[in-house]
Amino acid sequence: MRLKTVFTLNYIYAFLFGAGFVFLPTLCSSLVGFEVAGDAPLIARCLGLFVICTGVLTFMARDAEKSAARRAIVVSMFVLFILLALFKVLMNLVWGIPLGPMLALIYVLHALFIVTYGYHLFGRPREIE
Repeated sequence: MRLKTVFTLNYIYAFLFGAGFVFLPTLCSSLVGFEVAGDAPLIARCLGLFVICTGVLTFMARDAEKSAARRAIVVSMFVLFILLALFKVLMNLVWGIPLGPMLALIYVLHALFIVTYGYHLFGRPREIE
């Protein structure tokens, strides 16, 4: 899969999930398994804005030429998805957030992005440098 395709899938995913958390924070939080009392909707909106910003980054980078900046974006997205996966494991094991269908879908999507960004980072460096 070409890096442009990965970036395109990433920004579509980011805009969909981010918009959901920004505009429907209570619904999205409950689908993931969070309690929606208190400041949860505010925190969900902040998470949604962060996700949208990663979408903007990958949207802008999809047509970029091979460069050190493009490599930096791939490295940052690779590290981001690894850290998000570790955070989700902590959510399930330490904080007791149940593994529902929506969180399982997020696990799968993040694992796919880890594999594809890792492939472009370590397996096909000619497309990013």
